[in-house]
Amino acid sequence: MHLHEQIRREIVPLLFFGTVISIKIYFLVDALFIEANYRKILQAIHILNQYSDEEVRHWLTKILSYTVYNIVAILFDALVFMSYLIRKQAREKAKGFWETAFPLATILFPVVMFTLWSIPSVRESAPRFDPAYAETLFISGVTLGLIGATLSIVALWSLRHSFSLMAEVRELVTSGMYSRIRHPLYMSELIHMTGIALLAGTPVALWLMLLGLGIQVTRAKIEEGKLQGALPEYAAYKRQTGFLWPKIL
Repeated sequence: MHLHEQIRREIVPLLFFGTVISIKIYFLVDALFIEANYRKILQAIHILNQYSDEEVRHWLTKILSYTVYNIVAILFDALVFMSYLIRKQAREKAKGFWETAFPLATILFPVVMFTLWSIPSVRESAPRFDPAYAETLFISGVTLGLIGATLSIVALWSLRHSFSLMAEVRELVTSGMYSRIRHPLYMSELIHMTGIALLAGTPVALWLMLLGLGIQVTRAKIEEGKLQGALPEYAAYKRQTGFLWPKIL
């Protein structure tokens, strides 16, 4: 299929993810250059080379973590955009609520939660963890968030020709992380969500993360039923791999 035909066929998701990427790049550039944070970063590094300033160290850790995290997020969205340009046509299209609307709802769920959390009144009304654990929660959240986001990129790279938001069948992917795990992308997203929940610093976020876990597991089960019905080789693949983590034995 020619590129212009692929663009015409996938125009809606391409426009959506293109807009998302543009917005994220704008805010990243705004934070680094328009607000001149890059100068503050260089000054903070210079100060730390001469003095051991805990407040400066904490600020530098936060701003660098924010920057790296946003770059990784942009790379993931760019890979999704590319997947829609190169993915193959579906052998089995999504049908009914559980294969079409429900998977899309699982995408909207974290988007809605993150949007609500960006509202100051919502953030301030949520109960907080003990401030004594703030530093530990921040470090753990950033670490898990970056690990999850990075693994998502690795998993998506293997899936790129068969990627879909809805439950559709293209071809069975067994390379990369998919050689050991049937749903490494969902596993990576759950690690990512756990990191975000810890960064939020409220028990409410952890409960929402558990709800997200249930939603993702349900989505994965729906996809497995679809794949097993369309691909005879899926049964053997299922026996050899783990669901969300590798089989130990």
